Amino acid sequence: MNKPIIRRTLQILAICTLGLAGSVQARDYLVEVVLFETLEGREMTAGGLYYPKLERGLRLATEAADAAGFVQVELGLSLTENAASIANSRRYRLIRHLAWRQPGLDDDSAIPVSISLGNTIPLYIPDDVGEFDEFIPASSSASPERTRQITTSTVNGSIKVRLGRFLHMDTLLVYTDPDSQQSFRLSQSRKMRSRELHYIDNPRFGLLTRILPIEEADGSTDDVTLDDSAIEPDNASDGTGDEGPDAPAN
Repeated sequence: MNKPIIRRTLQILAICTLGLAGSVQARDYLVEVVLFETLEGREMTAGGLYYPKLERGLRLATEAADAAGFVQVELGLSLTENAASIANSRRYRLIRHLAWRQPGLDDDSAIPVSISLGNTIPLYIPDDVGEFDEFIPASSSASPERTRQITTSTVNGSIKVRLGRFLHMDTLLVYTDPDSQQSFRLSQSRKMRSRELHYIDNPRFGLLTRILPIEEADGSTDDVTLDDSAIEPDNASDGTGDEGPDAPAN
């Protein structure tokens, strides 16, 4: 085979490879999250107030989020019945049912989605927070050790989805009860397969979540279809091998 033909063949292979890589990176996912409070946990103590130490993230329904491909979704969700079951339960309180579309990004490129729900709560934290990894000790009033005033919310933190061989969801959330002056912390990195229903919780609050691959209908963000035409109800996994219910029971 002469050299021009070999060179042309290599060029074609390189273009095809780049096209395949681009299509993998461009695939979008629907991330669905149902946040809930466990009412039986209201009498628990958590050792004081905390504030999450967050990396820079995107807030849904903003220009920055939309420009990055993180688009809030409100219709056609798969966990609507689960959220309704929680809302009607005597043991749980529905905090929020959230969903957004986002690109599948690797570990280095993944961007957290900022979560801020509920009432605004003033807190004081240390001026220097460099020594803290995930959660910063806080107080409701100023002290010599805590002079920097900030505001938090009932649920504050972030959820980050990243794509490797598997999907991973990193949750860093704090539920703060201003009446009891307690903050309940939730930090977990969960390996997930698409379409699986997972629950992530602690004794005070938690979430049900599912990530679904999206198949473009016409290139718009308003008209998308999921890879599965019908999503069958299934049990939620807590990642330990034990099976949990679709939603907390009454």
